[in-house]
Amino acid sequence: MSLETSLELNNKLLTQHNALIERLIEALTTGAAVQPAAAAQVQEYREKVKASASEEPKLLDLETLEFSDVIALACFNPRPVIYTDEMFRQAIAYRDAEGDARVLQIDALEMALRGVQRAEHLNKPALMDLSRHLLRFWDDLPTIAERRDFAERLLDAPAAGRESVKPKKSGSGDNVQERKGPFYIRNHDGSAASELHTVRKLDEMLKKGHVEINKVEYLQLQEKFSAADATLPDASDTPDYSVLRKQAEGLILQLAKGGYRAEAVGILGSFGAKKLGEVSDENLAELIAQAEKALEG
Repeated sequence: MSLETSLELNNKLLTQHNALIERLIEALTTGAAVQPAAAAQVQEYREKVKASASEEPKLLDLETLEFSDVIALACFNPRPVIYTDEMFRQAIAYRDAEGDARVLQIDALEMALRGVQRAEHLNKPALMDLSRHLLRFWDDLPTIAERRDFAERLLDAPAAGRESVKPKKSGSGDNVQERKGPFYIRNHDGSAASELHTVRKLDEMLKKGHVEINKVEYLQLQEKFSAADATLPDASDTPDYSVLRKQAEGLILQLAKGGYRAEAVGILGSFGAKKLGEVSDENLAELIAQAEKALEG
């Protein structure tokens, strides 16, 4: 039920309610008996109000989400956005995802934050902020222990100072571990995305202007590309006219040599042609059908 319809119904019910109240007050002050019809109208009013309330759709927002939903929402939207109902429903639907539909980053982040006691008691906006901070430095937090330690340090810091909190360096110089793939990139306008497996290849593509993205963004782009491909015409539906023309040539020749020369000439003539080369590609299928029918007859 739309908001306008709901308000209109509520106004009608309120008008009826006021009229019934006036009749009841009049009955009480004059001592007149309340008519059964009036009592029935009161009951009908209550039922309409109850039905109206039950039909109101529940509005989704951060506070209506569960702990795991907020984490999924953060991974699907790692940058601050204006949330839509579709975004909330996507996060909620992830609860039941199975197999290939599971996203490693979402599950890993939830597992890490489940081990941070204070995280489970945060309000939903604060949990969203904490999740996004971890996602921002995800590649620098390869283990669950490092993610939990970073989350604890973020919670220890004042809200205004969290931007300055950085993951602890694991080492320096030759002791710094090389990042491990896979890595995900897209071009500048998001019309193509790729999966890479070495830091060297990643660096090469970044120098060419590509943008590194996380796995969630990569999967979303792949889903978008698949949907776009589904709307394109299937190349298999386009006939191979060279094959059709060769087939038609064989049938016309078969008619001519089999004593059906007149039929062959008649079929060509029906397409305004004296020889097969004058028949357009679009008419080849019909010509083949007529030739096959003539051979059968």
